[in-house]
Amino acid sequence: MKHTCSSGTANSVDRARQVLRTIADLRSQDFSGVGIVFYERLDDLPHLQLGDSSEKVALGQFADIDLTAILSNISVPSGPLHDGFHFVCVDNWRLTHVSQFISPPIPEGAAHRFHVGGARLMAAVLTSLLPGIACVGIVSQSGEIHLFRDGRDAVRKG
Repeated sequence: MKHTCSSGTANSVDRARQVLRTIADLRSQDFSGVGIVFYERLDDLPHLQLGDSSEKVALGQFADIDLTAILSNISVPSGPLHDGFHFVCVDNWRLTHVSQFISPPIPEGAAHRFHVGGARLMAAVLTSLLPGIACVGIVSQSGEIHLFRDGRDAVRKG
């Protein structure tokens, strides 16, 4: 299914960075970490809902709650939505998908170009290369932040 929001603003990376910092500050003791795809369109990102596919997640339940509070609160191991990546449209900064398995294509030469540890980080790096993806952010269990844009960590400038 295609999902597109209007074009994002030039400050998407800065705003995404702030979202990640706020989530890191809000994280609880049992925070499991979170992965967020900040996007303009999802046409080139294969993804599917994790968990029981017969249960559609009602995103309307989050409509009046701050984005950072939502993402911080659902990212605990005891919650059914903590796994996978969550998607945020950069046009309106709304949560549009939760708990998504993502399968970005692996570009030729990736083994020589990208050196990160862990599946979540590699998925974030590769997803950040796709058209329509503004950036991909990670907040680790310990509060460490990564924000990938075009395969580079915008937080670490690496």
